[in-house]
Amino acid sequence: MSSIFSRFRHLLVPLILWLFSLILLSVQSYQGAKQSPSIFSRVVMELAGAPARAYSYLSSKARQLWKRYFYLVGLEEKNLLLQKKLAMLEMENQMLREQALENLRLKRLLEFKNHLDLQTIPAKIIGWDFSRFAKTLLIDKGKKDGIKKGQAVICPQGLVGQIIDEPGRSISLSQAPVLLITDPTSRVSVIVQRTRDRAIIQGTGKTDQLLLKYLPPEIKLEKGDRIITSGLSQIFPPGILVGTIEKIETNPFWVSPRGLVKPSVDFQHLEEVLVVVGENQL
Repeated sequence: MSSIFSRFRHLLVPLILWLFSLILLSVQSYQGAKQSPSIFSRVVMELAGAPARAYSYLSSKARQLWKRYFYLVGLEEKNLLLQKKLAMLEMENQMLREQALENLRLKRLLEFKNHLDLQTIPAKIIGWDFSRFAKTLLIDKGKKDGIKKGQAVICPQGLVGQIIDEPGRSISLSQAPVLLITDPTSRVSVIVQRTRDRAIIQGTGKTDQLLLKYLPPEIKLEKGDRIITSGLSQIFPPGILVGTIEKIETNPFWVSPRGLVKPSVDFQHLEEVLVVVGENQL
């Protein structure tokens, strides 16, 4: 018996499937009279449609993801474009602000120039030398503009320095060097505006400090006293503000007291100046 079963075992599965089909058809035929699908057929159809529904769902999601990917790529490109436009607008805004500030400075310089009874030439600073041994700057005016050695350089805040012409720092056709009053080799004849006492201002090499020397022994200086040019030299016109007294120093070995003076000009933020090219008279 077992030998017969093993011999026809390969026919058992098809036979079972055939019997299942007959039962299915019988049930379907029986339900046909009712003109409505049987529960069994509904279950079979539901199971048979699952792969189709799964494929449809996955393909729909895939299309949505693909569209979203392209949308995000396009959005990123638009974002980069907007960032570039924003950067350009910010740069233009900065340039406009800088132009407005420059126009304001030039307006003040022109107003100051118009109040002076001096022939002056406006110039822009194009270079600085704040080294240990020299305090000079370079302006964008030269021989072709009438710039010469020994001409005074001023600004609305006060005295800046003088034009120099020497080896290594010479006047060219379109540029000229300026020796600042803060340079250790600079000397300016000045007076104390309140007392009318004469003295000499010497540079210390510091942009925020000058030395007032050769004062009368009996002078009584006060903090805040204004120091102006005396006009005794042929370089600096009289009455130009140089700075204000910050401190008085005395020493028994000195013939006269000395004063530490704060320059009226903010050299760290100076950008435009006036070169006095006419008669040095106010």
